[in-house]
Amino acid sequence: MESRGRARGGKTLIMGVLNASPESFYAGSVRSRGAAGAARRLAREGADAIDVGGMSSAPYLGTLVSEREEARRALRAVRAALSATDLPVSVDTPRASVARACLEAGATILNDVSGLKHDPLMREVVASYSPHLVLCAHGRAAAGDPVLAAKKLLDESVAVAVDAGARRDKITLDPSVGFFRRSGRGRLFTRISGDWFARDLEVISRIGRVGHPVMASVSRKSVVGRMFGVRSPSGRGEASAALEAACVLAGADALRTHDPARSAAAAAAATSVCGRRRRTFAARRAPVWARRTSP
Repeated sequence: MESRGRARGGKTLIMGVLNASPESFYAGSVRSRGAAGAARRLAREGADAIDVGGMSSAPYLGTLVSEREEARRALRAVRAALSATDLPVSVDTPRASVARACLEAGATILNDVSGLKHDPLMREVVASYSPHLVLCAHGRAAAGDPVLAAKKLLDESVAVAVDAGARRDKITLDPSVGFFRRSGRGRLFTRISGDWFARDLEVISRIGRVGHPVMASVSRKSVVGRMFGVRSPSGRGEASAALEAACVLAGADALRTHDPARSAAAAAAATSVCGRRRRTFAARRAPVWARRTSP
């Protein structure tokens, strides 16, 4: 297999978002129909992988759907993306049954917002399919230094993954911007006592210290809206790119984004500004996502 995803010359990897969840916080990312066309657009705009979600996990929304419905949505979008592009496809789910179905269909990356902690059967999925993993920081609660707290939670998830047979070089970490809150709905957020905005800004400013390859997922999120005073997610595109550039300068190796072309340009600008430092990060711990050899 040709390697697609190992950064060359400091290139930041781009994971494009394809949501099959109508309840998503950003309506512009939703493709209940036309997923193949959306996947082709993400590929044209420079995505290195496509991340498919069948259920919104935003902690401030009541968006839980049944596993059957999530699997139906995600499978349809995964198959469409695989048929339309030669990019690796990720499934964004904390549920083992959904992950198993999508990996069986050809997805090669598992992006779990709970860091393998929500569903105990996810260990069996990792053992059976050996996917590339994006592990997000998650726990019942967190306190103290935000970066150290995120690293502790991520270290726990890495230990679970390795115990299930995952290779360390197939693990990417996400410090979960937006998922640390004083309160929320469901079980997919981490409770903190302080201000979520201050927490997220601190993590963004020191994101490279989390360890392993790190993916920043800030595209159009609340942190962008609050920082730049933009209420609607639809108006947060340019502001998202600015914050993504800051993430790259702080050590992020990959970006998960709704707008691959804009994010890639922001990352390239940040790399150019601080090229020597960025190349050090890329050479040391660039994620590797395998490119499929045929559409």
